[in-house]
Amino acid sequence: MAVGTNEALGSLSVSITQTILPAGDGSHGTPDPVLKRVFIFTFPNAEAEVTQTDYGHPGRMNPCWPQRIPGPVQLKTNQILAAAEALAVLL
Repeated sequence: MAVGTNEALGSLSVSITQTILPAGDGSHGTPDPVLKRVFIFTFPNAEAEVTQTDYGHPGRMNPCWPQRIPGPVQLKTNQILAAAEALAVLL
């Protein structure tokens, strides 16, 4: 049985960025700085984005939230969120 090409097997890359949004920033308006994480999952046919913040309680992260889950990977939304949560524990 042939294994196939790398393209047929697919691939996945993940990038994570962390940003501190200053106190009173227009994106959140709270009196405290907010830590924001952005997880980008790059599949061969789509790119999904998940975010996580400590909005509302500095230092304690909220659950990851899907920001952009394109059609080709929508059926994998729960797995993408689980992966982001697992990676967040490592940070």
